[in-house]
Amino acid sequence: MTILHQCVPRTAWHVLLAIASVFASASPALANHLEAKMYGVDNWDLDCSGNSLNWSAQVDRWYNEMDDHGWYTRDGRFVDTGMDRSPFCDPDSGASPCVDHNRMDDGDAVMVFYHGGDSGNHWRALVRSDGGAAVNDCYIDSPESSTEGGNGAELFAGDMDMEFLHLSSCQSLDDDNLNHAWRMMRDPIDSPASGQRLHQVGGFHGCMWIGSSWRDDYEDFADDAFSTSIKNAWLDNHYRNNVGEDDEEQCPVAMAIGTSEADCFNRIDNERYNNIFGDPAGNNYYCYYFFDGCNPACEDAFNDPND
Repeated sequence: MTILHQCVPRTAWHVLLAIASVFASASPALANHLEAKMYGVDNWDLDCSGNSLNWSAQVDRWYNEMDDHGWYTRDGRFVDTGMDRSPFCDPDSGASPCVDHNRMDDGDAVMVFYHGGDSGNHWRALVRSDGGAAVNDCYIDSPESSTEGGNGAELFAGDMDMEFLHLSSCQSLDDDNLNHAWRMMRDPIDSPASGQRLHQVGGFHGCMWIGSSWRDDYEDFADDAFSTSIKNAWLDNHYRNNVGEDDEEQCPVAMAIGTSEADCFNRIDNERYNNIFGDPAGNNYYCYYFFDGCNPACEDAFNDPND
């Protein structure tokens, strides 16, 4: 299976305004001051209906490995309790209640796990509680529109603290959504002023899998991402073939943003958990790596939307 990559300017106008970025690595003084967090659902037994799974046993392997390398502390394992949309949605989305600045976006490396699906041109995830009568919403939506919030978008990550977001969720980076997925990597209101943006996101094209035989992959991903790029660790450990009833593949995808093509690829090719660049100075370009023709359950084979 061939790994391919793509880098795309957001518009032709941004090609003309591409600027060089200064790369600042995390210093050793930051060791042990970075935070790893995990959020997700095992039991869909409240307001929102979904298939219950022992998902946390898989993500625990990533979480438990993260503090074994002298850089990260385990700063929050949140499973089932409080799993409505509020820990994941941004206050600037206009939805309420939204407290990602105190929850998900307060970690440096975060893995979330819940059922996901393709909704229009964006990823939509199923939470456990609808938030009560005043909210009545079982979903968290990532953005797809140039008019932010036009599709009910609520997920804007990285404007508080997070650098790396890992989505253990089906269809979280489907091929047909990649031209919009970069929008989740910054807050359209706060990021231009603060300069704080997400660095990288990892997800899946089509369905991903949960089970005891996949648990080592999550531990190995965390371990490898201290010695090779986070992108390489994500792709190498999460690609699988001959899975499911019809011998499908599991198709990981990795994405980054940057001010220029060189900036974007430098980030996605070289950032590790222990080699963290400064926040992207802009999101003029997005770049991603994928497995060409990867054919998962739930979706057609990967077809690069910018080919």
